[in-house]
Amino acid sequence: MTQTSKKQFPVKQYTPTSGVDVQIVEGDKVIKLDYQGSMTNHTSSLWWGTAVGYRAMQMAAKALSDDYLWSRDNLRLVSGHPGPGVLDSLNFVTGCRDRGAITVMENANCTGRCNSEMTFEWWVSDDEKTAHVALREDFVPREFYELIDRRVYQENTAEDDRLFELYKVNLSTRLWVAALEDNFSVTYQDPLAVGELPPDHAWNKAATG
Repeated sequence: MTQTSKKQFPVKQYTPTSGVDVQIVEGDKVIKLDYQGSMTNHTSSLWWGTAVGYRAMQMAAKALSDDYLWSRDNLRLVSGHPGPGVLDSLNFVTGCRDRGAITVMENANCTGRCNSEMTFEWWVSDDEKTAHVALREDFVPREFYELIDRRVYQENTAEDDRLFELYKVNLSTRLWVAALEDNFSVTYQDPLAVGELPPDHAWNKAATG
C-alpha cells in the first residue's frame, strides 16, 4: 500500500526523465540525476554497460511514475545482467544495491560474469507493481555475444579486443540517439519482494524444477 502520509511529487510538475536526466524521490525531496554522474560513478568503462543500465532506469522512471514521481525509498530491483557497469548505473539511479534491495539473476552458465546467456532485462518493483523493462531482442548482435564468450574463456585475440571496444561504442551511441520506446519495452506484473525472482522467467523455472 502507498503511504499516504509521505510527501508526493506530481508528474505534472516533476518530469521522470528527459534527455540524459532522471528525477526520483528520496525521503521528502526530489533528486535530479544525469548520465555524466553515472559515468563518473563507474570509471572502468564509459560505454555500453553504463549506458544500457542508465537508459533502462530512465524507462523504469517513466513506467513507475503515474500520477506521482517514483521513489527510491520502496524500490526493489532484479537484474538479468551481471555486468559491473550495468549494476553501477542501476544503483546510481535507484540506490537499490546500497539498501540490499537488488538481486542479480544467475543460472548454471551465468554466475556473476558477462556471457552470452545473460539477459538485458530488469524488474523494478515499488509497493504497487513491477515494471519489467527489456531491451529490444534484436538490438545486440549475436557477434557481440560471441566476442564476450571468447573473452570469458580467454580465447580472445588482439583483434577481438579492438572489435569489442568498437561494438560497445556503437551500441551505446545507437542507444542514445533513439527514443527509449524504440529500444525498450515495458510490461507490468505484481510487485516482487526483496530477493524474489520473477516467477514466470525461464531461469527461475529451471532453478525450482
